[in-house]
Amino acid sequence: MTRDFTDAAYARLLDTALDAGYEFLTVRDYIRCDDLPERFVVLRHDVDRKPENSARFARIEAERDVPSTYYFRTIDKVFKPEILREVESLGHEVGYHYEDLDRADGDVVEARLSFGDHLERLREHVTVDTVCMHGNPLTPHDNRDMWDTAADLEPWDLLGEAYLSMDFTDVTYFSDTGRTWEDGALKIKDHTMGEGEKRVSADTTADLEALLRSHRVDRACLLTHPNRWADSTPELVAEVAKDTITNVGKRGLTLLR
Repeated sequence: MTRDFTDAAYARLLDTALDAGYEFLTVRDYIRCDDLPERFVVLRHDVDRKPENSARFARIEAERDVPSTYYFRTIDKVFKPEILREVESLGHEVGYHYEDLDRADGDVVEARLSFGDHLERLREHVTVDTVCMHGNPLTPHDNRDMWDTAADLEPWDLLGEAYLSMDFTDVTYFSDTGRTWEDGALKIKDHTMGEGEKRVSADTTADLEALLRSHRVDRACLLTHPNRWADSTPELVAEVAKDTITNVGKRGLTLLR
């Protein structure tokens, strides 16, 4: 049986999409484009931890001339300027994975001040045109609530926000949150705003490949968390264990709500 959530599985997913004729766009490309391709995939990566895994993913994509977008948190274990610069140098977009409303305990004014400070930290090393909220299931806040619309980001010279600036009635959204591509209770804050009715689903990466291979989805946004994906058996075992424990906690939180 093919192991899932490995670097090899991710490479196969890219190759399947390429063979099926999909074009690849960054979030920045998508927002800027006035005439979108008929069939495309927006690749988005949220760098929550283990930034070295994101560098691995960036190299896998660069080998295939596939651009994608990486959103980095600014906590110490993730904010590694040398990795930010490497990812950008490989042809990818780098953005800010913000969590400032959590940091400010729901105070929007304080959160926006913090947002500006952390955004500038990133911009000292890379170009940042788009941002994306980080969803911590253990806090009561949704970081997107800092904004009424994506237009609120204009004072920071930003094009948009990955959740707020995409048309999810047109683009089908898939996320690996919960170690599955299928929507459900494990995706507590990882959901789109105003999405249309989703007519397809995928549990495994092989399921997702099948959807792309058969063109059952023409326009997709795929979110991965590279820390979840492994290039060795020990790393895979460790990540499966972490996700299993996390998923038990998420199900408990869901029952309490």
